[in-house]
Amino acid sequence: MGIHKYSSGESGSIGLGQVGSAVLDSGESAVSINIAVAITMLEDTTFTTLTQSSAAITGTGTSTHGNSIINTDVFPAGVTIYGRWNAVTVNAGLCIIYLG
Repeated sequence: MGIHKYSSGESGSIGLGQVGSAVLDSGESAVSINIAVAITMLEDTTFTTLTQSSAAITGTGTSTHGNSIINTDVFPAGVTIYGRWNAVTVNAGLCIIYLG
């Protein structure tokens, strides 16, 4: 789904997790997803894979904005990151991904 396909009301619902969510812990993946739009860390979390939808979004691939994420980068519990990822694999920890 394209980023510009949603009305302003629908976009707000997406940001609130209305399209769905999944809880992932150590070693679990979400690879057959349209897009993950936000990830909230429920425990300190590291990622093996954060496949971004474009190089303009930070992930484990090449990024045009900042450094790529590696599996030793720790995201503390309580932090939410926003972006557009096609695949997510947790290295260690626990998080909830919100689909958009």
